[in-house]
Amino acid sequence: MNSSTVRQLRASIWRRLHNRHFWQAGSVLMLANVIVLTLGLVRTPAMTWLLPKEQIGMMGVLAAWIPFVQLLSLSGLDSSSYHFVAKGKPWAFVVNVTYRLRWSLLSVVALLVGAGYWWYTGDVGVAWLFVIAAISYPVTIGLTAAGGMLAAQEKFNKLFWYRLWESITDFAGFIPILLSVWWVSQIATFYAANQVATAVMMLGYTWWIVRGLRRGGEPPLTDVETKEVVGYGKNLTAIGSISVIQSRADALLVSFFFPAAVMADYTIALIVYNQIKSLWGIYIAIRYPKIVRLQPIARFRHSAIELVFVSFLFVGIGVVVAVAGSWLISWLLPASYASSIGYMYWLIAAIVVLIPGAFAEMYFRMLEQEKPQYIMRIIGAVSAVLFPVALLYGLDGSVYSVAMGRFLAASVFSMVGCWLFVRSRLTLEPTVVEINELL
Repeated sequence: MNSSTVRQLRASIWRRLHNRHFWQAGSVLMLANVIVLTLGLVRTPAMTWLLPKEQIGMMGVLAAWIPFVQLLSLSGLDSSSYHFVAKGKPWAFVVNVTYRLRWSLLSVVALLVGAGYWWYTGDVGVAWLFVIAAISYPVTIGLTAAGGMLAAQEKFNKLFWYRLWESITDFAGFIPILLSVWWVSQIATFYAANQVATAVMMLGYTWWIVRGLRRGGEPPLTDVETKEVVGYGKNLTAIGSISVIQSRADALLVSFFFPAAVMADYTIALIVYNQIKSLWGIYIAIRYPKIVRLQPIARFRHSAIELVFVSFLFVGIGVVVAVAGSWLISWLLPASYASSIGYMYWLIAAIVVLIPGAFAEMYFRMLEQEKPQYIMRIIGAVSAVLFPVALLYGLDGSVYSVAMGRFLAASVFSMVGCWLFVRSRLTLEPTVVEINELL
């Protein structure tokens, strides 16, 4: 790396550190994340102490299947509408809601089929969770674009309250449990109460956003623009289907081949994993709307610099979370959950090595280039299945084999993503604006 490149890198990082918008938005979202994390440190231990470990595992089984079921409701429309709203087309959100509510019926059918399967195998408790998920799906998961809408419009103060209320709804289930009043089972009642609270919140936010659009005077999308949003959403759903295999294959394997108690341990490890993933979501919320509006050369330059900076940042975050997570699990959870710490270490390593690939994928999403995303996700998905299965049968057959496989698959995904990202620079040509700036 020559001295000129080093100076540019140092200057860019220095500007980022003195960017008022970056720190204001980051502070608001980090505060929300800290509050959500704190609430999680109350919620998760309370669940482990109040609910049987096997029932926690049942919830983990449902959580392993939900991402696959979401694909049937065109879940890629959430990312598509976020992209177009960030580019100044807010009515893409309404297109999202209209189509996702309609396609949610397929997800409902899939969940009911899943309920029938688990009922047939004798896991009645899991079957009831699938029934509850099916009934509530359209007005909970089917309306998840509200948070992305607020982020795309850079309304970070409102997004703060959205994240806060989203977390608070997860406490509704404790009310019947503490009152010792439940239906079917404790976990079924807990989950049903949470879904009712979430539905009320999602419906409220969706109504409020649509009402604001109608009052704001923004023109609705044309038929051509609507087709563009839906078409891109379908492509992202297809890419997302590969992504789901990549990111959830390990949890699916655990739900199939291990007892519910082991699934409970892996679920705890995944909760820690998702905390780091949420930090990546904060970064996207802050930077995506800014970078997507840049000219091609400037967009690549900013992305290259931030890819390096953010990757090293998440290595440090991973170390801190690993130390804090092991201490908190030992201190807050029952002793029976100690085995989740080892799984947690491998999952933290997996998300850290995944970040460069995730950054490259975000860059290609900004360009609306599906081919590189398909290449990354297909290779990542194949790796996410082959590595865990190979290690599961080649090593000791424990859950550690599955977690190690996830780490290796994440490493392959990032290597492919970084290679495609660097290679994409060769295809860029300066725009008229950039040529004028150079002159």
